[in-house]
Amino acid sequence: MKKVLFCLALIAVSTLQLWGQNEKYTAAMKIAVTALDSAQNTEELIAVANMFTRIGSAEPKAWLPGYYASYANLIAGFITNGKDMAKGQSYIDNAQTLLSNAAKLAVQPAELSEIAVLQAYIYTGKITENPMAKGPELTPKVFQELGKAAAMNPNNPRAPMIQGLITLNMPEFYGGGAKNALPFLEKAQGLFEAATSDGVQPGWGKEQNSELLKSAGK
Repeated sequence: MKKVLFCLALIAVSTLQLWGQNEKYTAAMKIAVTALDSAQNTEELIAVANMFTRIGSAEPKAWLPGYYASYANLIAGFITNGKDMAKGQSYIDNAQTLLSNAAKLAVQPAELSEIAVLQAYIYTGKITENPMAKGPELTPKVFQELGKAAAMNPNNPRAPMIQGLITLNMPEFYGGGAKNALPFLEKAQGLFEAATSDGVQPGWGKEQNSELLKSAGK
């Protein structure tokens, strides 16, 4: 079913004439977000990233297309890392470039909060390349970005979710582990349940947070 939804979304975006009209932009974004939610592998994630890039070309002042293209590349990178670290890291590097460009267009605190969360997530992707070498350098930056994200929008569930993800995978003697991660994941769960979505603004992370809660023994 997800495969069918993804293909339909891909066709729909390719047939829309995107000339900067708000209605068409919103329609295209909703279709692309649906495709992102349905993407199941690297190829589909990169295809949907390209969809967002096309939307961004038609709406050069909008931050969300580049943000979503960045997120899709990042997840493609995580998936690919286990099979081909160099290829996976190239996707993550693309994610960084796309996010840096999107950050120039974000203005509102809630928008900047989402940028900061995704930046923190990208840093975790770079750490996976060489945890011993890059962990000490990038881990403080991860927490710095998450702190910024929470300060700019305390209702952003993705900030405590990523904090919980990092904490869960850290050694206990560094303050990590399931016990220390659980408060962040439970906070994220409450924020996810309270959040509403218009089908365009960021909403990713709810299912992942539920899986992390299970990993933490909840």
